[in-house]
Amino acid sequence: MSKYSNTEIPRLWSIGQRASSHTGNFWTDGIKIYSYNLCIGDTIENGHKVAFEYRSGTEYGFKSQTTSCHVGRVCSAADLIADGKTIRNVRG
Repeated sequence: MSKYSNTEIPRLWSIGQRASSHTGNFWTDGIKIYSYNLCIGDTIENGHKVAFEYRSGTEYGFKSQTTSCHVGRVCSAADLIADGKTIRNVRG
């Protein structure tokens, strides 16, 4: 798997491509996207990308500062964002 910057990983996930960061801690198989070994995003049946908002103030909760940064990037590439209680559409 090629190595990419953290800003590129979510974009590549959004188009279904495999990618990994230079450290290997932020990666995607094109379907799911991970911060370390925690799945922070997935692809649902209709192809939409769903980000799981592992941050303070959500039902998923805070995991680490790095994971929060990864989640922020994934949310910007997702069609839907799940916070553990609700799922909101961010693409209209």
